[in-house]
Amino acid sequence: MTKNYLNQLLIETFVTEFKKMKIAIIGFGWLGFPLGKSLLEKGHQIVGTTTTLSKIKSLEENGFSVVELDFSQDLPQNLNSFFEKTDICILNFPPRRNNSNSDFRFYGEQLLKAIQPFPAETKFIFVSSTGIYPDSISVAKEDVFNRLELVNENHLAFAEEALYQKLKDRLTIIRMAGLIGEDRQIAKYFAGKENLPNGKTPVNLIHQKDCIGIIETIIEKQIWGEIFNACASEHPSKEKYYTYCCEKLNLALPSYAKEESTSIFKIVDNQKSKSLLGYQYLLDNPFDFFHK
Repeated sequence: MTKNYLNQLLIETFVTEFKKMKIAIIGFGWLGFPLGKSLLEKGHQIVGTTTTLSKIKSLEENGFSVVELDFSQDLPQNLNSFFEKTDICILNFPPRRNNSNSDFRFYGEQLLKAIQPFPAETKFIFVSSTGIYPDSISVAKEDVFNRLELVNENHLAFAEEALYQKLKDRLTIIRMAGLIGEDRQIAKYFAGKENLPNGKTPVNLIHQKDCIGIIETIIEKQIWGEIFNACASEHPSKEKYYTYCCEKLNLALPSYAKEESTSIFKIVDNQKSKSLLGYQYLLDNPFDFFHK
């Protein structure tokens, strides 16, 4: 063997070993489960939590090590050893719907509790939402929005800032647009409804495949201390898009109120995810979601 060949072999071996990490997923739901399967197929060790005891067996059968955990309760004593040597933790649980606790800080406090059992070296990805941007912002970009302006009233702004204050450059935040893919079809909620408002308002959506792709790109490239919008580049109007979706799904078509224009809307800009991450969206136009 030549010296150059041996050096290349050593480099390839190092890269392969470097990429095999212990990754925790907090929340094996619509996104967490397929994300975990994809990471597992790449050779990573996947651990995590679920709030549903009945899910543990099926999750373990899929190759995950899982514990039941409710972050609104006291944490079990054995969590530190369970999450020992975790390289990356993906915080992927949304605020609870219809939560009796109306305090906007409640969600952020749950997230702060979730990070407690992890080693000081663990990096974190927080799956946030473009819902943090007010509609009046028009074009939502990561670097022109100051969450501190909303931190005392908005649960997402408070959650992001609380995590940042604890984790600093160990945290990367992904603000996901409306989630679509697999069995999640927003259009069914509009099917057959009449005189719907805001038909000219643009949609901000992202397919499940790109949700997974962006998270995996951050992990592979080890990009930390950043905030990324995750959203398809094209933004058709609600009227055009949801009418199209209902046609494809053989649902009753919705009708929208006649409007000259819309003055309050937001378009989520995804350029940072393309430039800094170098990510190429698999489904960059919501009209393509039905074709793959």
